[in-house]
Amino acid sequence: MTTGSLAIPSDPTPSWPEPNTGISKSQNYATATSTVIAVVAPMFALIYFCPLYLLYRHSKRHPRPINKVSGARLQQYGPAVYVFLVFSSLAEAAIVSWLLLQYRFNDNQPSPMTRNGIRLLLVASCWTTVTAGTYTLFFLDPLWSKHPIASIGAQAIWVLITWTFWIAGAALLSESVIEGSYEDLVYVYRGQTKAILALAIVEILTLTLGMLTIIWLAWGSTRDIRRPRWPERLQA
Repeated sequence: MTTGSLAIPSDPTPSWPEPNTGISKSQNYATATSTVIAVVAPMFALIYFCPLYLLYRHSKRHPRPINKVSGARLQQYGPAVYVFLVFSSLAEAAIVSWLLLQYRFNDNQPSPMTRNGIRLLLVASCWTTVTAGTYTLFFLDPLWSKHPIASIGAQAIWVLITWTFWIAGAALLSESVIEGSYEDLVYVYRGQTKAILALAIVEILTLTLGMLTIIWLAWGSTRDIRRPRWPERLQA
């Protein structure tokens, strides 16, 4: 007589695949950081724009006396250039901050060189946002514009330092991208890295134009100093 045994499973409940918590956490982090940056960046822009508008109206009511035509042009177009630098560097800081947070949460940074280049561009964008915003106020206010830090020489030093920051960061990031293979090229965040490089190039070109303008103004001032005063000699 044969006896058969029926095997009964020890756990009658069906086993379901466990959700991939790592992917969900990274997606949640990406969504949260995108939301925070999307809110914080416009807030900083609004904080900068409100006193800028008020100071602009004040400068129109109390204009600063300017003797030279070059000084009048600098007073007219200088604040616009600084405002452009502030908003473009603020956009750069937002994208760079988001990308660095993605590298931290997802641990998918392509190379240490890329991370260092992006960090240096974050320093350059924060430096430009703060200092260019300060120079905008120096330009518009009739009293602050007489301060030595608002002179052409101080602005030339500022432009050179800021230009060096942007050149170093953009060169380091572009070198890391060129050295990587096509599969590793800007990796998952290709569009963001291209936007970072594009904004860095725009900042470099704007600062280069500002540097050439300051050199031209300085050369014009020295030419006026060296020019002999012929009418005074003839009257004497």
